[in-house]
Amino acid sequence: GTVIGRWVALMTGFRHALAIASLAFCMLASNAHADPARDEVDRLVADYIGLYAGPTLDRWRTLFDPAVVVAFQADDGTITTRTLDEFVERQRNYFATDRRISERLANVRVDMGRRTARVSADFIFVDEGEERPGKLGLHLAEGQDGWKIVAVLFAYDTAP
Repeated sequence: GTVIGRWVALMTGFRHALAIASLAFCMLASNAHADPARDEVDRLVADYIGLYAGPTLDRWRTLFDPAVVVAFQADDGTITTRTLDEFVERQRNYFATDRRISERLANVRVDMGRRTARVSADFIFVDEGEERPGKLGLHLAEGQDGWKIVAVLFAYDTAP
């Protein structure tokens, strides 16, 4: 009953209502500015990891532009490049060994451009439980067939 008690109750209720309204506004504002292109790029990156398995390798291949360039550094410092066919065949052969192989990404960063995206991440390649960390760079472009990976650069942090 006191005036102060009623004022405190009123202000507490007002603060709760304001907090709920602020949360609702933030949710609406974030959805209003959602970037469909960024969503597609995020999906492609998720599929790059999610489809990286023997049974889904043909679907994984569709993430790449036919003219993709895949590059990596050898331990002696030479740079090796592969075409899409060479890259996918190497993966297919590795999965055919029936080894437990997987890859995951961490510290993923996406920089969007006009119908382009640059993705950089730390990757952890897992082979029979042994983890090999490295760095991954993907360049993506949006073409007539949607978003595709047009360039891949990766390097392991240490020699095997």
